[in-house]
Amino acid sequence: MNVRDDVGNPATRRSTPSNGEPGRFAIRSMLPGRVTHPKTPADVAGLLAEATSKSEAVVPWGGGTHQGIGAGPERYDIACDMSHVNELVAFEPADLVVTVEAGMTLGRVQDHLREKGKFLALDGGHPEISTIGGMLATNTSGPSRLLYGSARDLVLGMQVALPNGDLVRSGGKVVKNVVGYDLNKLHIGALGTVGTICEVTFKVHPLPRSEGTILAHFDDFKVANEVAERLARSNLSLRSVIAFSGSLRSAPADIRQQAGTTVAVWCAGWPAAVERQKRDVIAALSDAGASAVFGPNPQAHEAFWDAIARPTTLGVQFKLASLPSRIGELVAVSTALAAETSPASPEWIVYSGVGIARLEIGGGSAEIIRRIRDAAASRGGTCVVASADGIPIDSVLAWGPVRDDFPLMQRVKSQFDPKRTLNPGRFVGGI
Repeated sequence: MNVRDDVGNPATRRSTPSNGEPGRFAIRSMLPGRVTHPKTPADVAGLLAEATSKSEAVVPWGGGTHQGIGAGPERYDIACDMSHVNELVAFEPADLVVTVEAGMTLGRVQDHLREKGKFLALDGGHPEISTIGGMLATNTSGPSRLLYGSARDLVLGMQVALPNGDLVRSGGKVVKNVVGYDLNKLHIGALGTVGTICEVTFKVHPLPRSEGTILAHFDDFKVANEVAERLARSNLSLRSVIAFSGSLRSAPADIRQQAGTTVAVWCAGWPAAVERQKRDVIAALSDAGASAVFGPNPQAHEAFWDAIARPTTLGVQFKLASLPSRIGELVAVSTALAAETSPASPEWIVYSGVGIARLEIGGGSAEIIRRIRDAAASRGGTCVVASADGIPIDSVLAWGPVRDDFPLMQRVKSQFDPKRTLNPGRFVGGI
């Protein structure tokens, strides 16, 4: 019961409306009946049990950075603000394991880990407000996924509050843990529809001793995408390889181009290994015909990847997924379709080697969404609407038609949440 693997979910938190606290928790045009602020996992469980007994609908909230995804809720009685469930539970640097509560922001997690020379290989979005629970509920990951994997590869254990008021644990708190079916994966990407994530144990990594970025400009998207895919599949162990539209507004102003494609390569590891990565990457990009190959200064490296992961707020935002060998073709077709209706040039990022892309267009309609989805389906891929201001979105438009496994998803939902307390109607097929 999972959202298709995602990189850097592009939905951004809206500014606070003037109608007070409920307005801050608006989902499209819907406001909650009330807002609650639990402080512990037990508080969350108690809230869900009471809501279930009263047939009330609850929408869990973290930083609000991913609430644009999916359809609007059928009912919206309670906004459950998880931001106060935010404690550091345990950190064992020698074991490369950390346990945090789900309302902690990604930025705070990284601050705790950095003090001991470690980091969590989740990135993308807005780390200062994006919460751990929200990122896992939407299966968000960022550029580092190429080397370190997605959230499913990093989570070791969870504590989840169920609609009946139970607090249940799955997985463990050690890196090597094999005990039956991994229930953690049920909640990663389920949009909070079968339980509210309260606490998470992660595998973490040592901070790289050295890092650097190589950038290259290409006139031809196909050539740029092909060399990016080759680098992503190489034995260089690169942290990330992306190809993006030259005019991408979230990119630093000094590297934007009026047209064409930019390839960015994130090198990381031991100093000698990074130097070899840079040499080989520069050679590959130059041999492919790049019009310019350069690297930002060390001070700009971190700022570049932070900026590239912070999406703009264009009107319609898509997450495209396909086989890595076909994602470039899907992006090319989708941008051509978008250009037919949008006055602004479409913007996009291809996360090479993982088969994920982000597409943003300045305007759109239900029809263009369907056309891009059909283009994805015909290439064995998927298209999920991450945000679409001003366009009425139902579950079919947001997620696409249900698949053959949908009856199983319905049975899981009915088992965990028979009264449809959590996020009713927002997920695939209106679950």
